[in-house]
Amino acid sequence: MHLSKSTAIIIIVVVAAFLIGVGVLVGTHVSGGTPTNGASLSPYSAVYLSTGAVYFGILDWSPSPHIEDPWFLQSGTNAQGQATAGVYPFSQVAWGPSDAVYFNSQDIVWWTRLSSTSSVAEAMANPAAGAAAQQPNGAPTQQPPTPTSTSTASSSLK
Repeated sequence: MHLSKSTAIIIIVVVAAFLIGVGVLVGTHVSGGTPTNGASLSPYSAVYLSTGAVYFGILDWSPSPHIEDPWFLQSGTNAQGQATAGVYPFSQVAWGPSDAVYFNSQDIVWWTRLSSTSSVAEAMANPAAGAAAQQPNGAPTQQPPTPTSTSTASSSLK
């Protein structure tokens, strides 16, 4: 079988475009990419679920989406009635969960990698320093809310 010259050129262009695309994707994944603010990426990700729950940790997609040693976002109000938000290790909730949270992929609204300069990434990298708690304006809270529970309607535990 002999291909026409134009068909052979089209096949070569399509294969080359595919290989270049795969190379770019693999290169970006291996290098960790660079956020638009110029900071390097941390190994941590944020996952926002359709329930409104936000989890942080090292995201793995195999065999299903999950975060090992997860942290979660908890918001509340302080004694002065000001809104507060804090990020806490999932292991601190009252009912003593396992060390991983598995997600239903259909409940993930979005996910993103955190930059290495993120206060959440820094708190997770150095858990002995305490939870990353802040008021919405960025000022640290005096008393972070005590973690009690978190939404797990769309999550199942290992």
